[in-house]
Amino acid sequence: MVHEWPVNCPRFMDVLRMVGLDCVSQMRYLRMNHHLLTALVERWSPQINSFHLIVDEMTITLQDVAMILGVHIDGPALVGHPVVGAGRRWLSWPDCCDDLLGSHPLADVVYRDPFDHRITLRFHMGQAHSQTCVPLRWLRWTFWRDSYLDLNDMDFWRHVRAYILFILGCHLLPDTSGSEIHLQYLTIMEDLAVFSTYSLGGAVLAHLYRELGEATRPSRANIAGCIHLLQIWAWEHLHVGRPLLRVPFPVELGGLSVGFRWNEDRLRELPVGNLITYRDELDGLLDSQVIWQPYTPDIQAQVAQICLSGADIWTARVPLISWKRVEWHLLRELSIGNIISYRDELDGLLDSQISS
Repeated sequence: MVHEWPVNCPRFMDVLRMVGLDCVSQMRYLRMNHHLLTALVERWSPQINSFHLIVDEMTITLQDVAMILGVHIDGPALVGHPVVGAGRRWLSWPDCCDDLLGSHPLADVVYRDPFDHRITLRFHMGQAHSQTCVPLRWLRWTFWRDSYLDLNDMDFWRHVRAYILFILGCHLLPDTSGSEIHLQYLTIMEDLAVFSTYSLGGAVLAHLYRELGEATRPSRANIAGCIHLLQIWAWEHLHVGRPLLRVPFPVELGGLSVGFRWNEDRLRELPVGNLITYRDELDGLLDSQVIWQPYTPDIQAQVAQICLSGADIWTARVPLISWKRVEWHLLRELSIGNIISYRDELDGLLDSQISS
């Protein structure tokens, strides 16, 4: 659904630029190569958050998140406080929704698709009686407009919050339902200036790491998380399954993120491969078929400033936090570093350090 809410209004784009989501808003529909994604998931090691490939261990890093998506990777962790319940800011989740969005889904109301009025649906807030989620389609049907220039300030900010919630739910932090988003994220959007300081990129990566780990379980049949990021990462780093572009590579990015050059309208031909083909290609991968550093100085000179703003922590060994999910970034390097440290200590061990 990510392509179903196009944004072209200058007033709206200015706010998205302030929040740090203007690059994401320009990424268009992308067909998923499910066979390639499955072959990659089969090689994911949850213990070290890396793909185990024949050439070496490889992983999606904070640099990839910043360069491909163009979101903030440095800042406070994306977590909030308990603000819903008796004696708290809002008594219930519908109350929170009414305050920050102006309305909430009503089961007795028939909603119409703004792009096709023949399509009607009834929506309700999800997660049983707790009503902690809203349908993504309800957000689009209720808050999409051709122009936002005529809205007063209060209504305008409500529409912005709805759009951000929509982008989180169907693109950056989707769950396995693929149809709704938890309102916990809405509670930290009351002040969008504060929301813009969060490490959204760190949350996206933590969420994807965890979902990749969950997807390796035999009982799991699907995967959530930012799959666009995973697929574009593979195309940037590996020749396996990479499509041909209509324009020379690399393309002009015009101050956007690297993910923009893989938009559907720029692809000339998608490879036709099956799961067995991709398994064989990954098993026989050569070092010459891997681009270890795809973001050359020429590319970095073309991207938006937000893509480079967190360069100091691109290779930081830190925990990544997405609400209740915590995953380590560059865990393999951390583990190897510890091994080397222990080897050095053992090699220089003194008699006085050995207990009799």
